Amino acid sequence: MLVTQLQSATDRSDPGFIAAALAEQAVIARHVGSGGATHRLQSQSGLLVHARYSGFEGPIENGPHLRIGLCVGAGTRLVQRAGTTRLEGVWRRGTLTITPPDCQGHAACGAAEMIGLAIVPNTAILATAIEIDRLHDLASRFHDDALIVSVLTALHHEADAHGTETAFFEHGIALVLNRLNALHGTLPARPTIRPLSQARYDRLVEQVRGRLGDDLSVAELAAAAGMDPSGFSRALGARTGLAPFAWLTRCRMEEAARLLAAGLPVTQVASRVGYANASKFAASFRRSHGIVPSRWRADA
Repeated sequence: MLVTQLQSATDRSDPGFIAAALAEQAVIARHVGSGGATHRLQSQSGLLVHARYSGFEGPIENGPHLRIGLCVGAGTRLVQRAGTTRLEGVWRRGTLTITPPDCQGHAACGAAEMIGLAIVPNTAILATAIEIDRLHDLASRFHDDALIVSVLTALHHEADAHGTETAFFEHGIALVLNRLNALHGTLPARPTIRPLSQARYDRLVEQVRGRLGDDLSVAELAAAAGMDPSGFSRALGARTGLAPFAWLTRCRMEEAARLLAAGLPVTQVASRVGYANASKFAASFRRSHGIVPSRWRADA
């Protein structure tokens, strides 16, 4: 049986593909309208939206994006035919719908409030490849999955408050895509993971130390260690027990503690370790060190 994997099936550098992806993002944003919120992922690989839609019935045409919808309002009846799949029932609060890329069909839905993620799967550098047939199977039913719901909710709140920070969103999207694989069955066995070597780790720390104020992507962290992104993420996790975003946050909090102890103002420290929002910095610092930055500075 021929299986097409979304991560490798499309040349994302092709101008026609890029134009189609951007055009579809523009359509999604237009449908959200001024009453909702649209956040374009910084890699231009997709959109995160929060929208309230009135009832709708008509044709649907999905381009290169995989669409995942989380109902966050009252339940509403949904009938959708997308490609060869059909979904019918009550879309209840806290449940998910999945619409595969590159399919057409028809939908009828009552008024709904939702958080939606539209992504081009082959741009998710940390995720296991997803088979097209698997997505069509998932599209035929509603899903009540606590992990995906929690990740989408966290991405939404983060985007609303602070924008779409690259490493955080890369990690969240990878969690969602890997979970979609698990919903259909078991994930393929992974080879033994070797921890990041001391030499690579030292090189990573040295290069990241001078860029803690930047919006670093997982790809940039991997390049600093001289590795590909997926292998780097696993190797870093095997060494530190942390995902790239969590490890980067720990580095930022360690540097913040040092700068605060040296007497720098809290707002200046926040900026130097990559936080444009001082309140978000204070919350992160408290989670890491147990006290607020001003108290840490005063006690130093």
